[in-house]
Amino acid sequence: MTTPYDRVAYPTTIFAQTNPERLAVLARLAGLDPVPPEESRILEIGGGNCVNLIAMAAMWPGCDAHGFDLSANAIARGQEIAAASGLGNVTLAVEDICEAHHRYPAGSFDYVIAHGVYAWVPEHVRAATMRLAAHVLSDRGVAFISYNAMPGGHVRMIMREMLLDAIGEIDDPEQRIAAVRDFLEDYALPRDGDEPLARTLRLQAANMLLRPDAVLFHDELGPCFYPQRLLDVAAEAHANGLVFLTDAGRNRQMDGFLPEGADLPEDPEAAVLMAASRDDYASLRYFRQSLFVKQEPDRVVDAMRIADTWMSTRVRRQADGTFLHGEDVISIADDALADALARVAAMYPHRVPLNTVTDDPTLLRVILQLYTEWYVNLHPGPAPFPAKPGDKPCSGALVRGMLTLGETTLCTLDHGVLKVEQPELRALLMAADGTRTLAEIAALATGIPPEDTLAALTASCGKALMQG
Repeated sequence: MTTPYDRVAYPTTIFAQTNPERLAVLARLAGLDPVPPEESRILEIGGGNCVNLIAMAAMWPGCDAHGFDLSANAIARGQEIAAASGLGNVTLAVEDICEAHHRYPAGSFDYVIAHGVYAWVPEHVRAATMRLAAHVLSDRGVAFISYNAMPGGHVRMIMREMLLDAIGEIDDPEQRIAAVRDFLEDYALPRDGDEPLARTLRLQAANMLLRPDAVLFHDELGPCFYPQRLLDVAAEAHANGLVFLTDAGRNRQMDGFLPEGADLPEDPEAAVLMAASRDDYASLRYFRQSLFVKQEPDRVVDAMRIADTWMSTRVRRQADGTFLHGEDVISIADDALADALARVAAMYPHRVPLNTVTDDPTLLRVILQLYTEWYVNLHPGPAPFPAKPGDKPCSGALVRGMLTLGETTLCTLDHGVLKVEQPELRALLMAADGTRTLAEIAALATGIPPEDTLAALTASCGKALMQG
């Protein structure tokens, strides 16, 4: 069966919000006991070539990673990447969501990921997606389901209708994309007398122009496009025995928890869902990344539950004592905490135990707030990559596999991506395969001077390109 994704490949990459480490921390914050990611079973539903999943398998050789998609071309590419990397803990299959329950036994996965699927399939497939997630999820598991959300979905639906009218009967993918871009470039221009809704739509058109062609082809213009209300998604989950945990998005990770000091209502899940839904409409939310579990979460936040996590951050301290994260300016009133953040940032992407930073409940609440705003990262354990090269330095298996396939954008061992185009560094990473000492690598013709080899490998550790 040929799918639209066989005609135009969707640009799959790493989706940090789906990382089981993030899901585990949020589950622990709710008083649950999630399975450690490094020993977990992970399923990615409709993952395209599943490079997101493959990167997880490379991080944790002890995990058991499974993924499937209806596109045979996408799965073949994923299998090629996994094979070139020698990853024996990845199993990929061409499968239909509606039939996948026959392939995967009940309770067989600790983390289930359905990113970019739920709002882009017909109603019966959407229902099958939730049923499958509930069927395969273990009692300690966490399911991640993302979707275009209401009320922002109304704006996207208006854009979809305009675009479908603009392209008419054009079927050729290149011509279809060109017609869409022509329409958007004209429509995005402001007009005198624009009403507020028109200004919103033109801003949406301008944002759409920034997307890659393949994303334009599929997202609003695919055969199915059904943005969802949070309350409806949660109701479908509840009907299948799942409980809303929270949201994985930035500034949304407290959506599943009651405000500090609030009285415990009779139905805590209904209370947090109603508050989150009202905020969706107040904020014109466009997208949600909802998490579901089988056990009842504790809705009362206890910052002490993060005390035994590990922390990393890439904030940058400025001369005036504030911190920068992207374009955001962050002020930390506590001098000791500010100094600690600067020390942790200097080690990024490596991690430090949070209990070496502070055990003060007040400061832990500050760190939790920084975490929800994505200024710091919290992890359930230490980094799965070294701070310095070993006796026989070894780059990540997936790093070498992608280099072998000629890729320039590599998946790192902190579940990120990094463009590596320099021939010398590519040659060095291939030479560091765990069979050679530092002196033997330095003696090879990688293009890097022998005296600089250690520094280059240490810098590669600092980019999470090396494995322990």
